[in-house]
Amino acid sequence: MEPNQEFEGLYQSMEKSKIIIYVSSRNNYDMVEGAVLKNIPLDGYEFVNVDDESELEEQAKGKEQAERLGFTYLQNNGRGVQYATQTVVDWVRENRPECKWLVCFQHDIWPMQKDFFDRMNAHVSDPKFNNVGLIGFNVLDRGGYTGKALSRYEAGDSNVKGMIGMAHLSIRSNSARWICPIRQPKLINHEGFDTLFQVEFPMWAAIGINVNQWTNHIQPTEDYQFHLWLPDIAMQFNYKNLPSVILPDLYCLNDQQEKAKFGINPNSAQGAMKGNSRHFGEYGQHLINWSKRWGWDYE
Repeated sequence: MEPNQEFEGLYQSMEKSKIIIYVSSRNNYDMVEGAVLKNIPLDGYEFVNVDDESELEEQAKGKEQAERLGFTYLQNNGRGVQYATQTVVDWVRENRPECKWLVCFQHDIWPMQKDFFDRMNAHVSDPKFNNVGLIGFNVLDRGGYTGKALSRYEAGDSNVKGMIGMAHLSIRSNSARWICPIRQPKLINHEGFDTLFQVEFPMWAAIGINVNQWTNHIQPTEDYQFHLWLPDIAMQFNYKNLPSVILPDLYCLNDQQEKAKFGINPNSAQGAMKGNSRHFGEYGQHLINWSKRWGWDYE
């Protein structure tokens, strides 16, 4: 799709320092260089990598990449994606005070629009976003959750809905909570999803984070190393009456098979359950920790 004419006038004066993109990496630096930095159209926006206790050989690889390719390498001050985010927030507040939003990507998802970050920048320039905790996007896949949405998008359909969030607080059914074409074929067509809307949990493979609101309200924990790290953050923001919103005009492609190219299980939950803590951390304790913190079973 072509750049959005609605925002073209704003693009010229945008301060790209307002948004920083980051990933949390654990023993997967071949994928950082071979997929992440090839797939994400940074277009002048800064990129930060946080190492989450990788093996020493992998850490050395990440540092070499950072020096050669020109991005910032940070060592996680704790363990897991929540502390990786806190590490970036602390670094931003000390070194990049002009940054107002972070965008966290898992390694197998990337924007589908070349001007994705300029579009986001135009949105968050509106003062109403100052009181937003999280921003989610319109996430397409190869068909597992979003059906034919990708082919429709590639054919030029400008109003395609993919995975746009989770309704864990209002829908009891484990499978029906996922707001996407396969799980909710009728609900996904609700006209309220055509423009900015609020959601209980965004789809967190790619997520925008308000730096100031994180600083003011979020208490990170190592209880969720990878799985459920973001729903816990969304709940903390919900508790403070700070919404998570979706920008349905910003599209990402989540292609889990991208991990398989680098010898990593495409499904993080299955990989962790099979014992791959090298990439995904331990599996299972996050569900127990969720119940302890929030008083109800996530599943």
